[in-house]
Amino acid sequence: MEPFSVFSLGGVLLVSIEEEIDDSSVHVLLDLVSEIVSRQELYGVIVDLQSLEVVDSFLADHLQQLARTLKLQDATMVIAGLAVPVVMTLLDFGIKLPDLTFALDVEQALLRLQEQGGYGEDNGPLQ
Repeated sequence: MEPFSVFSLGGVLLVSIEEEIDDSSVHVLLDLVSEIVSRQELYGVIVDLQSLEVVDSFLADHLQQLARTLKLQDATMVIAGLAVPVVMTLLDFGIKLPDLTFALDVEQALLRLQEQGGYGEDNGPLQ
């Protein structure tokens, strides 16, 4: 069983990483998300990291790569649910995440996607 779940919420894909994730699972996740976004023409991806106690440099780098890949597919990625100790560890190790957008939780991530992409309730562009 994979340490993540993927749910479609209209025009948004919700990815929940539910436990510590190993390197091979990170690759599986990134390929899966990119394929789903491409196939379903989604405008946003929310990666919920609420359950993680550690985000290492490998995962951080791959999340940035995924954000860049999704941008090429006209989709925006938002990271949700980073705990304060996780953020402090990232800062302590000098891990910078310039290509990523963050939100406190999934609800705020949805709002951020709507604000950034100009999408309304029907998942279509606002006129």
